[in-house]
Amino acid sequence: MSLAHLIDLPDLPENLRLRCRIGSGAAGSCFLATDITDQALALKIVSEKWEERELESIRALRKIPSHPALAQILGSGKLSDGRFYYTMELADNAGTETEYQADTLAYRMKNRVIPLPEILQIISAVASGAEHLHRHGVFHGDIKPENILFVNGSPKLCDFGTLSSGHSGTAGFYPENPVSGADRDCYALGMTLYCAWSGRDASSFPDPPDSYDPKEWRRVRKIYLQACNPAVRHRFSSASALIAALNEVAQPRRHVFTRKRLLITGTLFLLLILFSGVAVLFFRTKEEPRTPQQQQSFSPFFITYNPRDFVTEDNEEEYEARKQQELHEIWRRGSEEWIQKHPKAIKELAEYGVTITLTPDGQLEIHDPEYKENGGIYRTHSDWYFSISGKRYLEVKRWMRKNPGEIEKMKTDGITFFPDPEDGLEYTDTRNGLQGVGSLSDLLAYWKDGPLFYLKKKLQP
Repeated sequence: MSLAHLIDLPDLPENLRLRCRIGSGAAGSCFLATDITDQALALKIVSEKWEERELESIRALRKIPSHPALAQILGSGKLSDGRFYYTMELADNAGTETEYQADTLAYRMKNRVIPLPEILQIISAVASGAEHLHRHGVFHGDIKPENILFVNGSPKLCDFGTLSSGHSGTAGFYPENPVSGADRDCYALGMTLYCAWSGRDASSFPDPPDSYDPKEWRRVRKIYLQACNPAVRHRFSSASALIAALNEVAQPRRHVFTRKRLLITGTLFLLLILFSGVAVLFFRTKEEPRTPQQQQSFSPFFITYNPRDFVTEDNEEEYEARKQQELHEIWRRGSEEWIQKHPKAIKELAEYGVTITLTPDGQLEIHDPEYKENGGIYRTHSDWYFSISGKRYLEVKRWMRKNPGEIEKMKTDGITFFPDPEDGLEYTDTRNGLQGVGSLSDLLAYWKDGPLFYLKKKLQP
């Protein structure tokens, strides 16, 4: 294989031989190399700017036990020109004998539709690798499809350049408000799940693909929506919790009713109806004639039952799909009715730069460029406008339009805020890092009276 296309060929140690370049970026270049046993491996030569960070990350990684879902670092050292390098497991070749192509999740996503069970298995496996890192006090920091490779068919996390620092990453794969490295990794795993299933970029989150199986969508969406929820309190608290949710989706629990039990239940139900009818007829022949008033007050004996009791293993998914479809239809009718009956509200929101659209599942999608979470998008239902949150949000939007001078004064005093359709507003005091959510009155009282007022209010029973 020719190396003529390589620029600035590195002078490697005697035990390593270059084969070809397989990637490059700001952090350095990656090559396919072989050692003295002719074992193929990946060799990364780190750029000088990134050397300290990557060296620190490799040190941190090699201090903890190995894990099957983490690409193994095989060796490291310095080249003759002083550059830092390290070698690691090589991804399987998805190309040809003459043209190497690393088998990564990103490559698979570009070249075929990956079945949901395979996606769940991949995400669950690499999540276990992330959990292993978290247990030892470190986190990956840059989980994405490009950094999930396959070695002998098994998924592994690679590229540990942000392992110890966490100051870098890929846009769209980390939250705006991470509370920990584990929180950041779980968010990235959820976004990777979304991208792998939808075939879309992170920028399209949470829109489904143009065509999809509604059953799959219902199973997988609750995972990536929770993992990437803009509110920290709603996201997965750990990689273990994410893995448990993935396993539950991969192996959904079935209802315990079988064909035999359905037959028995139905038979008993019919016998009970027959017995009740006979009993009513028997006792009515024994009683005295009833007056018209008594006849009007007579209440026949009804047997009630729950249709869910007759769901079987064979029609479980059909039942759930029908129930979800009915729910979406209720949402859609309510949302359409709200849009038709409240043109003034929609017009007022438009004056504040807010647009409302109807989603395929019948929800109202609020687009507000001033909302600093979830890309400025909030999904809700038609009753939101009349809820406490909706009223608080509108109050904030109206006040912001009328009081630009007050907003600038707040900023000068170190207080920033933005309207939040879910809570009314969110604010931050940059002087002490204090954050809060609530109403406009809460914000103005905090601005006027300061942290002591805030703490006193929160401590009140």
